[in-house]
Formats: sequence, structure tokens, C-alpha cells
Amino acid sequence: MTKKFWITVLAFGLPWTILMIIFNLIFKDGPIVILIVSTVVWGFVAGLLFAGIMLYTGKRLFKQIIVEIPDNENVVKEGGANHFKGGEGVGGKLVLTDKRLIFKSHRFNIQNHQENFDLGQIHKLETTKTFGVLKNGLTLELINNDRHKFIVDEPTDWIEKITSQKRLFN
Repeated sequence: MTKKFWITVLAFGLPWTILMIIFNLIFKDGPIVILIVSTVVWGFVAGLLFAGIMLYTGKRLFKQIIVEIPDNENVVKEGGANHFKGGEGVGGKLVLTDKRLIFKSHRFNIQNHQENFDLGQIHKLETTKTFGVLKNGLTLELINNDRHKFIVDEPTDWIEKITSQKRLFN
């Protein structure tokens, strides 16, 4: 199992466990230790189930997103991503080619779209924290001062690969 899987287990299972411990202590009778232990076990199981479902559906959804790349371009990196459009984190796929960065949303979003960013138009790249905690944000600033924020796995790797391609591209 990957680090992302275990983070998902904790991100879902821990809050669920805390809420259920509080609920059980208020509304259920019985020995406190048994209530807490059983709730922790079931919280962990709930976290595992949630992470497993997310992993399975995420892989299936990712495979369904087809980004058409011309024959004169080569894919350097691709991965799942969320692109922030207004208040929505639009889920989809981010693809880096040797000429551009492409985001294409999956069909289950309100704001379905595909955006292309020519490497020559990218002025600045930086990693950011999501919710001030998780360092999984990638901010892209274009030379026209437009900013685009993404959530990706390994944002520093994305920056290295984009920067490397920009050097080759220029």
C-alpha cells in the first residue's frame, strides 16, 4: 500500500473514530474501555474501506480520462489532479508533454474543461499546502499573471519535470 493510501485511511478513519467515540460515550451504555476499543477498531476498518473504495474508483476514473496528444509531442508525466476553478476543486488528469501542460477534467464535475498551458507561458511554479497542512499543492503562474492551483501527488517532482522541460523547450 502506498503512502497516499495510508494518509486517506487516517484522514477519514481518525475523524470518524473521534466522532463515534463521542457518540458512543453519550448514547451507549457499557464499559467505557470496551466502547473506546471497539470504536477505534471499527474506525480503522471504516478508514480502510473508504481508502480502498477511493483507490479503486480513482484508478477506474483516471483511466477513462483520455487526453489526446499530437504525434509531435511526447508525454513526460501524468497523474491525477484537482484544478481549482472558483470554489470547485475540479477532478481530472494533469499531463506534462515536452511542449505543454494539459489538465482535463473527468465527467463527474460541474465545471468540465480542458486547459492547455504552453511551457513558454509559465512564469513561476511553487508548491503550496492544502488546508495549511498537506504539501500537495502546485501553483502555476503564467506570464499574463493568471494563477492556476492544482492538487497533485509529489508537487516537487512536477515542478522539477516542468522546469526541466521548459529548459529543453526554450
